[in-house]
Amino acid sequence: MEQQIEVVKKEAAGLMAWANNLVVATADDYKGVVARLQDIKAIRKKWTDYWLPLKTTAHESWKGIVAKEKEGTDVCDAAKRTAKIKALTWKQEADRKAAEEQRKLQAEADERARKERERLEKEAAKLKTPEKQAERLEQAAAVEAPVVTVQSAAAEITGASGRKTWKAEVVDKAALIAAAVPGSVAESLLEVNQEAADSFAKSTKGSVAVPGVKFHIEEGLSIRGTNG
Repeated sequence: MEQQIEVVKKEAAGLMAWANNLVVATADDYKGVVARLQDIKAIRKKWTDYWLPLKTTAHESWKGIVAKEKEGTDVCDAAKRTAKIKALTWKQEADRKAAEEQRKLQAEADERARKERERLEKEAAKLKTPEKQAERLEQAAAVEAPVVTVQSAAAEITGASGRKTWKAEVVDKAALIAAAVPGSVAESLLEVNQEAADSFAKSTKGSVAVPGVKFHIEEGLSIRGTNG
């Protein structure tokens, strides 16, 4: 096996230098390149054939290891998903209760502040001098409710933290496309499906026009093997 690969290495030696120094200026040059490319194709096949059994054995071994690994990771991942869903459900409820309690207490504090301002304003109306009235009205204007904060029960637990991530969902593709004028945010959210576009070009041979898309032929060179 080692002797076989050494032979292939020798055959492949100098190929890149040949390609770099290659000049195709005549029909004979072109013919010579085609013949050499056939040789390269054969050399490449020898090289890949040599490694194929080793790759196959290694891949089978890798698949076996991955399968064994997956037995444990699948259990862990499933348990993690279930536990996270239940924990997140409880956290969301705890956060909701804290927010509701905060709104309630804030409303009560706002109401107390309002009543205190109202009381001071009424006192100001009863005072005899403008100076005293202005002083009392100033006191009333300065009355503000304290900002109430209620901490969720989940915040007291260490080792985990809530994470909120913004996500985008296209709910009206036509509207997005219509808004995708050049330079707009909508335009940046559109992505060309190159595989689908190439497949369409191949099936229609460019006979069906599509706005904004140019169909063209890209020529390559296919080299047949030396046996056919």
